[in-house]
Amino acid sequence: MSEKQEKGILAGKIVAGALAIVLLGLPALSAQAAPTGPGAVPDPEKYDAETLKRLQDNRIEYDEIPNLVHEYNPDISKAWEMYMDTRKDYASMVTELESQYWTVKQTADGYVTAGKLMGSPMLVATGRQLDRTYLGVVQGMRDVVNEWGTNRQATSALRRAERQVVAGTQSAMIGYETIRQNIATLETMVWLYEQQAEMAGRQTELGMTTDNNLASANASLLGARTQLASLRDQQESVRRTLCMLLGFAPDSEPEICSIPEFDFTRLDGMDLEKDTIKAIGNNYTLISQRTSAKGSTNGQTAARSRMIEEGDDKLTIEMQRLYQDVLDKKAAYQAAKTGYEAAELNRAACERQYELGLLSRVQYIGTQISYYQKKGEKEAANLSLLQAMETYDWAVLGFATVSD
Repeated sequence: MSEKQEKGILAGKIVAGALAIVLLGLPALSAQAAPTGPGAVPDPEKYDAETLKRLQDNRIEYDEIPNLVHEYNPDISKAWEMYMDTRKDYASMVTELESQYWTVKQTADGYVTAGKLMGSPMLVATGRQLDRTYLGVVQGMRDVVNEWGTNRQATSALRRAERQVVAGTQSAMIGYETIRQNIATLETMVWLYEQQAEMAGRQTELGMTTDNNLASANASLLGARTQLASLRDQQESVRRTLCMLLGFAPDSEPEICSIPEFDFTRLDGMDLEKDTIKAIGNNYTLISQRTSAKGSTNGQTAARSRMIEEGDDKLTIEMQRLYQDVLDKKAAYQAAKTGYEAAELNRAACERQYELGLLSRVQYIGTQISYYQKKGEKEAANLSLLQAMETYDWAVLGFATVSD
């Protein structure tokens, strides 16, 4: 084994050990404020001016979730802080060892001098080996300090935890946006149903319609009001969860920005065959299986091989399912978009007819209800497609579930 390899092993053990200490002390997700807190200034060297400004603007935007989680999630930011604090302690230890080098050097030189005087090659070699070994260990430890924040092997568990929180936060924000859009639609629908019920009541009094029509209108209104109240309760619960995940106090009121329309260019990067290979290579469950003990008997070795093969097969099937789900959600979005566009054209035509007196108030309200229903379906389909795409991409990065 080369000296460089020895240093690498030493670095990996030391940094992995430090990370283990951090993760063992990592609590479950709490509602406590992050160590720095949203609005505090992150390390300016990590971000450009525009990104830094966005991180401090008290707004939650979908595309900045990874940075917000890294900087402000209570547990993730604390884990990184502890990890980097461990680096400071370790760096101090290295500095102390470096300051002791001349003492070691004098001892080593003494062995060499004595060996030469006594004609002992063994003593000379011992002195020189002591000098090289000490310098090698100190340099290896110094390399660990210099690569502390970028050592992928040592920080893999922490980065994995951070990615899981990012994925969960994305889902929470998609859920929040879905509820918010549904509320906006239902608020309009309630108003339209109120108009419809009011007209149905007047028509019933005049004998122009049946009690069944009035009952149907009132049932639609009651259903919409009940659903609206339920959604408002759900919205507050999801809002508090989203704030907690990003380090905001639960009672704070950051601006939660709307999620933009789905970027269809993301679909161009999908390649099921290549993505499945990547997913198998990245999947944490399968990595654990592949790195497990091979066993001491032929039977144990064979069982391990079957387990690995079955895991690969299960993930392949799961990737096929996730891929198809994206395609299904894409088709559903396109259908909803087509329905919405048709409803939009019909609405515009009906508004002209209504203005000209060619359409009754009852017919006009019915057209408006249909339009907002189609609009809501399109918005929901857009967010469903986004969630399916995110789930697929996270699976490629190693976060797909491999069932037992």
